[in-house]
Amino acid sequence: MTRVPTYNTYVNMLNQTLNTKSFVDLYGFQAQTGLKSPVYSGYGMSASAIVGNEAALGVVSNFMENNKIVETEVNSINTALSSISDAIHDMKSLLTEFSGMGLETITPDYTGGEITFSSNEDVYVGTTITVNGTTYTFTDNGDNTGNNIDLSTLTPGTDNYAAQVMNALKDKLEVSDAANFPEFTFDETKNTFSFPLYTIDGESTVLDAQGVTTGEPHTMSDEQYQKLKELQSLAFTTMSALADSLNITVNGKYLFGGGNTEQPPVNFPFKTLEEFQDYFDGINIKYPSSANADLSTFGVDASQTGEIELISTGSNTGTIKANGGSFLKDVLTANAQTTGDLTFDANKNTVKATEVGAFSSIKAGDTLVLQDAGANSGSYVVKSVSADGKTITFEESTPVQADETLAGGGDAKFSTSFPVGAVVNMNGFDKNIASHVQVTGISPDGTELYVTYEPGYWPDPSQTISSTNWSMQSQTYYQGGDADTEKRISAEQSLVLDVNAKNGAFEKMFRALGSIAQGNLVDTRNPLEEDVDIDPMKTYDMVNEALDLVKDAIFSGGTSDGSKNTDLYTVQAKMDSNTVILNTVNENLTQVKLNLQSNVDTLKNVDQTEAAVKMLLAVNQLNASYSVLQSAMSTSLLNYL
Repeated sequence: MTRVPTYNTYVNMLNQTLNTKSFVDLYGFQAQTGLKSPVYSGYGMSASAIVGNEAALGVVSNFMENNKIVETEVNSINTALSSISDAIHDMKSLLTEFSGMGLETITPDYTGGEITFSSNEDVYVGTTITVNGTTYTFTDNGDNTGNNIDLSTLTPGTDNYAAQVMNALKDKLEVSDAANFPEFTFDETKNTFSFPLYTIDGESTVLDAQGVTTGEPHTMSDEQYQKLKELQSLAFTTMSALADSLNITVNGKYLFGGGNTEQPPVNFPFKTLEEFQDYFDGINIKYPSSANADLSTFGVDASQTGEIELISTGSNTGTIKANGGSFLKDVLTANAQTTGDLTFDANKNTVKATEVGAFSSIKAGDTLVLQDAGANSGSYVVKSVSADGKTITFEESTPVQADETLAGGGDAKFSTSFPVGAVVNMNGFDKNIASHVQVTGISPDGTELYVTYEPGYWPDPSQTISSTNWSMQSQTYYQGGDADTEKRISAEQSLVLDVNAKNGAFEKMFRALGSIAQGNLVDTRNPLEEDVDIDPMKTYDMVNEALDLVKDAIFSGGTSDGSKNTDLYTVQAKMDSNTVILNTVNENLTQVKLNLQSNVDTLKNVDQTEAAVKMLLAVNQLNASYSVLQSAMSTSLLNYL
């Protein structure tokens, strides 16, 4: 007998059909996607593990994407360093070649002057000879003091009278010009006095009497001249290439800017060698010879100096005088807390504090002005600062005046100013004032700045500047920052990119290249026609100093001058290390990503073929359910009756 279904029976049968339908949907989803469930709740106890693994996978993926950017930056820096290395090694090779080309012959003839005392007669008394600016007079009045050369004890007409006169000159010069005496030659067999060219100057009447022969002002071979031009051209193009390499950008960021990523770190505005030599003529304005001067950003304006006066002290030398202030910026005031006792040592040329780090803000090359420091008040150039910041050693050119101890620092004031050698841009002055000057010193009280300038662009004898629309700012090639950049490359590791364009390696390169590229590497002026003093060893010294600086910039041999990243070897080794670390981390992250993905896949994925079979079985079961449901629903009381 057929039973008439109740409402509950319908509901139960419908629920079973819908349940079967859900299996069809699930197995269909699995067959199509390979995933166990479209929602995390469908994974049961595995859901928590899946969520954790996917979160870790997201973190790893983010690091890997970020590291692609870091890798691009590191590779770009390495490419720039490689270009710099090639360029500076080429420069080193040419400098080495040029330094061996007999540079002593490029400068004025070092033994070009000779006087012959050829007469044994009384022709010398009353004549004069001027050596290194000092005029000596031959006399016969018995006075051998001062600049007199007494011949009264000699007998004119004897066979060796001329030799005796020459020996009298020799005895005088040995005492009065001891510093240069080793450069003189006295040949008693020929009665000749030989001297460096241009040593004899002024009104030397003995020259008129006996004559003098001199060498050529300049003797440069065609090969030397060609190599000089090639050297200076290469120095300038290498500076330009160095600037371009250090101004590289990646994703709109300057990589050598020391954290300042929005502007080029190197300011090199010169387009041609001639333009560069017009600015740095090598005589009045020289390329800075110290790191501190090369990187100086010191500046003053009328608010610090008040009214200033420009004073001429020579053809290319002058004084800038502050009449209402100074050219100083306070660094520290010595007291028991900041420095402790100050001890000056004249023999060691040092000042020592008792407090650690007292002088940590002072750098090698700083022009330091000490006030209220007793006998040692004055201007000094810092040679070095000890690692513990307690001791300053000064350059030999600025010696400590006396051994002295200031208890509790004595309230001595330490101030800085423009470094000696810094090139200062004169902004806001009229067109008759030099556009830039070079600092040669500062007065002990900081109110007078001593400078050189291009002749013809300075008031003579002086000019007072009352306006306030001017400023003086030292010129530096670097306009970046000092911050290091930390790149997080994994959960546990970071890379620190601490290389910038002002680091010691690059600064030395700029300084060496600038000293070679500047004008008058060989001084072509003729002292016989101009009132100038030429250093006969200038070219030889400058080329060898530049070569030593280039070598030190490439590899310093482990010595440190206190600058950061002091040589190219250090910089490249640091970046090579970063490359290795980054590659290792990326390999590890790749492996971790694969493992995490494998774990997620194991927990989430199913066999799609098996899922398809299950879906077909479920479909058949669903069809059967629908048939049963339909039959049951079509049976009613009316049909039964």
